[in-house]
Amino acid sequence: MLHSTENRTFGSTRESQSTNLNNRVFLAVGSNLGDRFQNIATALSLFCDPQFDESSYLPSELVRTSFLHNTAPMYMTDQPPFLNGAVEINTEMSPHSLLARLKKVEMHLGRNFSEVRNGPRPVDLDVLCYDRILTDRSSTSFSPVIVETPDLVVPHPLMQEREFVLAPLLEVAGANYQHPKLMGTIGDLFDQLMSGQTTEAIRVLPLPRGRMILFNETIIMGILNVTPDSFSDGGEWNVSIDLALQRALEMVEEGAGIIDIGGESTRPGAKEIAIEEQIQRTIPVIKRIRQESDIPISIDTRHAAVARAAIEAGADIVNDVSGGVFDPDMLGTVADLGVPIILMHMRGTPETMQSQTNYDDIVDDVIDSLLLRSRNAELAGIPRWLQVVDPGIGFAKDMEGNLNLLKNLAKMRRRLRNVPILLGTSRKKFIGELTGETEPKGRDYGTVASSVAALCLGNGPMGCNILRVHNVKAAKQGAQVMDGIRSA
Repeated sequence: MLHSTENRTFGSTRESQSTNLNNRVFLAVGSNLGDRFQNIATALSLFCDPQFDESSYLPSELVRTSFLHNTAPMYMTDQPPFLNGAVEINTEMSPHSLLARLKKVEMHLGRNFSEVRNGPRPVDLDVLCYDRILTDRSSTSFSPVIVETPDLVVPHPLMQEREFVLAPLLEVAGANYQHPKLMGTIGDLFDQLMSGQTTEAIRVLPLPRGRMILFNETIIMGILNVTPDSFSDGGEWNVSIDLALQRALEMVEEGAGIIDIGGESTRPGAKEIAIEEQIQRTIPVIKRIRQESDIPISIDTRHAAVARAAIEAGADIVNDVSGGVFDPDMLGTVADLGVPIILMHMRGTPETMQSQTNYDDIVDDVIDSLLLRSRNAELAGIPRWLQVVDPGIGFAKDMEGNLNLLKNLAKMRRRLRNVPILLGTSRKKFIGELTGETEPKGRDYGTVASSVAALCLGNGPMGCNILRVHNVKAAKQGAQVMDGIRSA
C-alpha cells in the first residue's frame, strides 16, 4: 500500500576507519511532522557528520538500523502517526555528551523543547541503552552503563511499555539482548507487552519524494518487460511507449502496488545487453508512466548506470537480480541515490546460471548468501530499512531447489531477521515441469498456487511481502483472500 509521507540524505554506514569507537549505543528515532523519513535520515546524517557543530563532535559511526514502523501516537493521541525505528551506533561520546549532540541535532531540525510534552515533533532521538565495548585478543563483550541523572536516564525508563520502541529495538539489537536493569531480554519484554494485544505498528519501505510502501498487506509487483526476448512477454510491451504505458496503467487498475520495468532479459541463457540500449528501452517508459501515475516503479537491472538513469527519470527502487554483485558500482550508486534495493540470490549470470544448480544445502546456502549481500549493502551505505531480499526462484535452481526454498520460507524469514522478502515464481519453468504446461502464459494458475503457498508457509505476518507477477489480477485476488484469512 502506497502512503504519502522528498528525497533525502542519509548518514553513511560505510566501514569506519576508526578503531577506537569504544561504546555501543542503541537510539530510538522517530518523526511525525513533515517528511518523516527525511527528518530521521537527515538527523542521523548530521549526528555522524564531523562538520556539524564541530565543538560537540567525537567520532561516531552508524552500524545498523532496524526497519521502520508506522505507528499510532501514544499518550497524546490527537496528532499524526509516527515513523519509528532504532539504530545501533558506535561512538567515543560519553552518555551526556551524546545527549547534548542529539539535542543540538533535534533543535537544528526544528524541534521546540518548550512545546507540549509527547506532542508532534519533526524528529525525536532518544538514548535507549549504552554499553562499553570490551575487547581482548580473542573476544568482544559488552558492559552496560547505568545513568540516573535529572536530565538523562539510561536505559530508557519507559521502553518496556512502548511497542514503538521495543519492536524496532528487537530488530536491531536482537531478541536475546539483555535489559541492563529489568529481568529478561528485549524479546521477553516485547512478548510480555504484546501478550493478548494486536500490534498496530506497520512496517514500511521509504520511497523518494516523501512516499512509502506499507506492508500491512501483500504487495503485488507487476512485471513490465520492455524487451524483445523475455521468456513470457518478450516483444509485447517494447513496441511503443504508449503500449507500455497502457499495460502499466492496466496493472495499476488490477491492484499492482509496484511496476517493475526491465530492459534486459534475464531468462536462462540470455546474453548481456548494452547499458545504452537498456537506457533507451526503459527511461522513456518510466518518464511516461510518471507523467500519468505516482505508482512506485522499480528498475530491473544489474547495471549501476541504468539504475541511476532510471531513478533520475522517476523510478523509486532498484531491483538487482545479482544482489549487487555483478556491477561493483551498484551498491555505492544506490547508497548515493538513497533509494531501496531488492537483493536477489543468483549464481553466475543468466548465460551460465543453470549450470550452477548444485548446493550442499540450498536453503542454508541461499540464506547465507543473502545475509552476506545484505551486510555488504549496509557497509556500502544502504541501511536495512531500505533493503528487500529475493531468494531468486528459477535463478541457478532446479525444480527440487525451487520447491525446497518455497517450503522453507519460514526458516528463511527467521534467519534473515525479517528483512522483507520478494518472491518471483511467475510462469517459471518449474511450474511447467509440475503441471505439463509448456506455454509460460498458461502457468498463471500454478503461479497463484505457489504464491498462496508462500504466504502460508512463511509463518510470519506474511510469508513473503511482495509477489512479482505477470498476471496482476490473479495474484492480487489470491493475496487478498490470504490476507483476509490472516486478519480474521
